[in-house]
Amino acid sequence: MRKNDSVLEPQDPRQPTVRISDDDRQRMVEVLRSHCTDGRLTLDEFSDRVGLAFEAKTRADLELVVADLPAVSSQPVARVSEGSRRKPVGSAIAILSGHRQTGVWRPNETIGAFAMMGSVDLDLRHAEIEHPVIQINATAVMGSIEVIVPDGVDVELTGFNLMGSKESRVDESLRRPGAPLIRVNAFALMGSVLVRNKRSKSKPTSQGRRPDHASQAVARAEQRVEQELQRAHQRAERALQQAHRHSQRLGERFGLELPPLSAPPAPAAPAAEDTDDWRDELRSHAAPDGTVTILFSDMEGYTEMTERLGDLRAREILYAHNQIIREQVVSCGGFEVKSQGDGFMLAFAGASKALRCAVAIQGAFVDYDHNHPEEPIRVRMGLHTGEALKEADDFLGRTVIIASRIADEAKGGQILVSALLKELTDGTGEFEFGDLREVKLKGLTQTYRLYPVEWDAD
Repeated sequence: MRKNDSVLEPQDPRQPTVRISDDDRQRMVEVLRSHCTDGRLTLDEFSDRVGLAFEAKTRADLELVVADLPAVSSQPVARVSEGSRRKPVGSAIAILSGHRQTGVWRPNETIGAFAMMGSVDLDLRHAEIEHPVIQINATAVMGSIEVIVPDGVDVELTGFNLMGSKESRVDESLRRPGAPLIRVNAFALMGSVLVRNKRSKSKPTSQGRRPDHASQAVARAEQRVEQELQRAHQRAERALQQAHRHSQRLGERFGLELPPLSAPPAPAAPAAEDTDDWRDELRSHAAPDGTVTILFSDMEGYTEMTERLGDLRAREILYAHNQIIREQVVSCGGFEVKSQGDGFMLAFAGASKALRCAVAIQGAFVDYDHNHPEEPIRVRMGLHTGEALKEADDFLGRTVIIASRIADEAKGGQILVSALLKELTDGTGEFEFGDLREVKLKGLTQTYRLYPVEWDAD
């Protein structure tokens, strides 16, 4: 019997080209889980190899997945002595400073992460996971905690925030069966807790190299992701600086003296559109009377596109989509509140400015479709104007909900607006609208009057 043949029974080992069953693939996942628990595979490697196992069609394909790993025996295996193993990490604390846990390390079953006017980064991509569930209790007080997990890992984010934020940016569509569960219980007081993916640049080579064109596509995608994350990191640092200034003012009021903030140096090349105060930037996109125009956009058919083209190609199209929208938002003086998968939430100080940006975005996609007729991008948009609550770097409230529900009613290539927004922009004579639609928006009781915007590429 060859190495790891035991996991492929009951098929005949003399027929490596015979197609395998789902049970064979599931047995391979259990073998990979065992190697991950023993420390032979990191979480990142486990995720990649599980993906290869589920893509395998023959016994030979499965054997490649574990070609560089020892056979799994049913007999008890002597464990490495505790003295020779890495000491498990059970806490990460940063007070007016930074703490980074990265590379190859061994997390405890429960980890306490605490950031007070500082930052904690926990990178689990190369960690040696020994438990099916890792519990991270994250507390951020005027600080930030970031947990990085590899693609495919199951993540559960719970807890609450007070004048802060907790967010998961993990792509659940990439979740692998049998992967460990990372459970994060977050408490954010004027701070932030973020759980996200970040693809590792080093991959296992035992399964063979990717074709050159695929490697180049991955490299381009990773570069774009890094650029977007760098901008988010810059904003987080500015929020930390602002929180420190606020605490200093409180200290002066009550006769307390706080030590100077120890923070990472500012990036060498900050984004030109960013300002020193993130909340002031957010506030500038609301009108003096407190009203704001919210625009929601969503790419039509992205899930089906991913199924048809695969993750890499669909992600390249998604990045092109994101770049087009962000370029138009900057040129129109808008503000990107958040990006949610294949959709955006944008804010504008004026209704006409928001509608002008929506038309510009649709026109830019017409140009894109002309150059890429094989995979056109169709985007639906919904807009509404009203008062909105400001919390940290976000807008909340009824106005936001209505704008989101209006976008759900739109079709690809369509801009749909509320009757109030139409009335606000009618006086300019700049826009034309289609026939009135009276609809019931999801989750809202009353009927709303909506109008499609008549626009063309010119």
